[in-house]
Amino acid sequence: MLDFVFILLIILEVILSTIIVNKLIVFEKQVVALNNKLIASTKMILIINNKIKKTITTLNKFVSVITNKKFIQVQKIIRITINIIEIVVLLRSLNLSKGIKSINYKNIKKLLLAQVIRKMIRKSINYLANA
Repeated sequence: MLDFVFILLIILEVILSTIIVNKLIVFEKQVVALNNKLIASTKMILIINNKIKKTITTLNKFVSVITNKKFIQVQKIIRITINIIEIVVLLRSLNLSKGIKSINYKNIKKLLLAQVIRKMIRKSINYLANA
């Protein structure tokens, strides 16, 4: 009787071993397929990473030019000269010798529009510099 039990156990062990080996082969194929997908996705990620690095370096060069101290001094000089020109144009349009009727409102509108555009550009540049 004991021999019969041992023979049955050996047969069960062989059957279970074949089932386990078959499942291991299936899972190994799945792992190989997933590994290939992972390798392909990492290649894409590396390509994208290199492109992003190139764009960041170009942006850094552009930002370094904008934040350069000499460039900032030139900007200040240009702003001052534009403000002086606007004051001269405003004073020329305010020819008060003939009275209030002689004021040139078109020049005043142009100056106000230029001032608003300049403020918007400054705020957008400051926002981009702080972001």
